[in-house]
Amino acid sequence: MRTTNLFILRGRVGQAPKAFNKAVKINVATDRSWTDGKGERREETDWVTVTILNEKAAEWAIANIAKGDAVYAECRIADGSYKKDGETVYTTDIIANVFHKLDLGSRDDAAA
Repeated sequence: MRTTNLFILRGRVGQAPKAFNKAVKINVATDRSWTDGKGERREETDWVTVTILNEKAAEWAIANIAKGDAVYAECRIADGSYKKDGETVYTTDIIANVFHKLDLGSRDDAAA
């Protein structure tokens, strides 16, 4: 049986991409809305940090992605760990396999 580790993300960049070594981390905001039990409209923003490990894609992101840009990413979720002060710290990373800048118009236009 083949398995799949696929996380699809579409959102807006919260700040300029940050380079480290040959990779880039980009914070992406996704909004969701619902109606609560009282019939009131609720909204919430989730922030996801996407890591681009491919060197050429990382260079492209630094040159072309800015705060507020709409983006689309196909990612995998990767667990890891490292030692800090003798303790094991566990991590979960979102690694981009595909990363595109979207043309959704202004933020107000994208609300639909």
